[in-house]
Amino acid sequence: MDQEAALPKRLVNYIHDIGVRALDHLADNESGERPKAVQALVDDWKAMTRADKQQFVDRVAASVVDVIAASALLPVGQRLGKKAAKSARKAIKRRAKALKKTAKKLVRAETKAKKETKKTKNNQSRARRTRGGSIHSSRARSSSMATR
Repeated sequence: MDQEAALPKRLVNYIHDIGVRALDHLADNESGERPKAVQALVDDWKAMTRADKQQFVDRVAASVVDVIAASALLPVGQRLGKKAAKSARKAIKRRAKALKKTAKKLVRAETKAKKETKKTKNNQSRARRTRGGSIHSSRARSSSMATR
């Protein structure tokens, strides 16, 4: 799902910026015992170049955007969340409508192609029948010639 189509661009940028800040904060603050997975993430984050960090956060942000867009379909009780949910619903509706329209076009094209192939097959069999007659009549002719 395209991030900009799923949620407003401002919200997508906010999610991305928060992700970078959170991982930077986690890497900068050494807080004693950490689970091995978190420590591995921090070590990898420190070793990454700026471009690698951006690419990593882009992937994580894409997943977060998908989750937010999916959760927008659920009823939201908070006042601030309603506006974001409404815009997400609209974007998802637009995308769903476009997908339905594309699917209908594909089905129509497929049906039309099937009809065309059926029509050409019928024309070919008709042409064969008019050229040499039907299979049954050619057999009858050959059997009658054999008896003579």
